[in-house]
Amino acid sequence: MTNFLDQLPKRIREIAEQVNVLTPEEVLTTPPVRFLDTRQESLYTIVRQCTPDDVRVLKDAAAKWLAEMPQSADSLFKPLVNVRWSRVSFGCSALDRCTGGGVVTRGITELCGAAGVGKSQLLLQLSLCVQLPTELGGLGKGVAYICTEDAFPARRLLQMSKACEKRHPQEKLNFLGNIFVEHHYETEPLLNCIRNRLPRLMQQHGIGLIIIDSVAAIFRLYTDFMERARQMRRLADALLTYADKYNCAVVCVNQVAASGGQDEVPCLGLQWAHLGRTRLRVSRVPKQHRMGDQLITVRKMEILYSPETPNDFSEFLITEEGVVDVPEPTPTRPPAKMRRL
Repeated sequence: MTNFLDQLPKRIREIAEQVNVLTPEEVLTTPPVRFLDTRQESLYTIVRQCTPDDVRVLKDAAAKWLAEMPQSADSLFKPLVNVRWSRVSFGCSALDRCTGGGVVTRGITELCGAAGVGKSQLLLQLSLCVQLPTELGGLGKGVAYICTEDAFPARRLLQMSKACEKRHPQEKLNFLGNIFVEHHYETEPLLNCIRNRLPRLMQQHGIGLIIIDSVAAIFRLYTDFMERARQMRRLADALLTYADKYNCAVVCVNQVAASGGQDEVPCLGLQWAHLGRTRLRVSRVPKQHRMGDQLITVRKMEILYSPETPNDFSEFLITEEGVVDVPEPTPTRPPAKMRRL
C-alpha cells in the first residue's frame, strides 16, 4: 500500500516531516499553529516556510486519504476520535456538574483568578483525584507538577491526602509517591524540563495530569512580546503533543490583573488565550457558610469559554479536607400559628 506521505508534493511532505507528523490521523488532530511556527530560536533563524494554504492542502489530503482508504475489520472496534478523551474529576460534585465531569484530557485548560482564591487548592485536589481508578473519576495515573512561583505546598497536600484516604479506604494508593514536583523560575529551564525531562517521565511513569503553576510568573515580565509569543507557542506545542499522545490532562494557572479601574482580566493577553482550549476562572463570593464553629468563605468557579460545555458556574468551599460542595441549607420549620379561642 502506498504511504500517505509519498503521494504528497515534496514541499507539503517536508512540512509534515519537519514537525514529525507522519500519518493522516496525526495531521487532522495536530493544531495548525504547530505547522505555522516557522522560527526556532530568533527572528533571524528560519526553520521552514509554511503558509495557512499549505496547512489546508495537507489537512485536505489527509481527510481524502482516510475517506478513500478501505477499513479493516478490527478498526471498526476501535473507539472514535471524539470519544477517546477522558476527564479528571475535581472530587466535588458541584464542580463536576459544571464542567461536564471535570478537566478533559484534550488541549490546555487554563485556571485563572486572583491571589488567594483557591487555585492551588483545586490543583492539589486534582492531583489526588487523577490517581483514582476510572470508575471513581480518575485515570489511575500520576502527576507532573511544575511550580514557577512559590514552593510546592507539601504540608497542605499531606493533609488533603489523608482525607482522601479516608474517603476511599478500599484504594491502597500512595498518593504522595505518584506526584512528581519540580521548581523552575525562568523560561529556558522550564522549556528544557518540558521538552527533555518530561517525556522521559511520561514514559517511565504513567502521567495523567500535567500542572504548571503558573505560566504568568514566567512570561509576565517579558518586554519583547514577539519573543514571548514564540516561547509560549513552544510551551503550548509540547504540552498539546503530550496531551494527545498520552491522553493526559494539562492545567496551566494564570494570574489576573486590573488596570484603569476596569474588571480583572487574565494576564498574557490574546497571545496566550488563543493557545488554550478551556478557561476557568475562580473567585470569591461575598457570602459565608457556617460549618461547626467556623465561617468559611464561598468560592465560585465559572467557565469563561469551552468547546465542550456551555458557560456556567458553581460554588464550592475549601475546608481542611479539601474542596467540597456547599451544603444545602436546612429548611427551617415555620412557627406554629396561634389559634384564637
